[in-house]
Amino acid sequence: MELFDIKLSAIAVNLHTAREKCGKTVKSCAAALGITNARYKKYESGEFFPTLPELETLSYFMQIPLAELLHAQDKGELCGVPIPDGDNLTHLMEIRDSVIGTLLQIERERCKLSLKTLATRCAIPVSRLKRWESGQSGIPMDELRRLTHELGIDLIMLFDVNSPIGLWQKKQQQIAAFLDLPHDLQTFVSNPENIAYISLANKMKELQPEDLENVSQALQFLVTKMSDDTAISDPTTAE
Repeated sequence: MELFDIKLSAIAVNLHTAREKCGKTVKSCAAALGITNARYKKYESGEFFPTLPELETLSYFMQIPLAELLHAQDKGELCGVPIPDGDNLTHLMEIRDSVIGTLLQIERERCKLSLKTLATRCAIPVSRLKRWESGQSGIPMDELRRLTHELGIDLIMLFDVNSPIGLWQKKQQQIAAFLDLPHDLQTFVSNPENIAYISLANKMKELQPEDLENVSQALQFLVTKMSDDTAISDPTTAE
């Protein structure tokens, strides 16, 4: 079961909605991917599936978290912000296609499957699978989903995490995680005065059980000592 819940049927609708909400044209989106307007329109109509690098690039181009392009939208609203100056998106996609192909080849060999065997199981021509593994062409999402399922891997392991697009995606995930926190925790975390407490908590999570026990004993000792000092300094307490 995939950790990242992907709705293939929702991709086309989400692309169309995201593009209109962000004020992008078919021409500009197609240009960002280095494809024709006609092919991009087929992505939004659901006739063709884009590749994972294409989806990652579109999310970056539209400033829409990748999850919002892959999930069925319940909120019915996508929002974006102005596009930052970025790298050559087409070149990044070529690199990503190559990386994904290499990772698939590694997993295929780990499973001790030949090109022919995997191609047969996925109903894909051997020549096409060979092109995909060599990074010569991108893999449509429906085909990529089929391959990862056959190899027994989660699609999320192929997601971009290192390029400018991947780093932007990670930041969006962190923002989304923060917004999912209860309001009182959001208030606490966002207060600069509480950074010391957060840093302490972060360090304590790395402690072993025996270390936590030592910390607990030390705190109890300090509380006892503070109580004794208070009693000595306040004669009325002793009485």
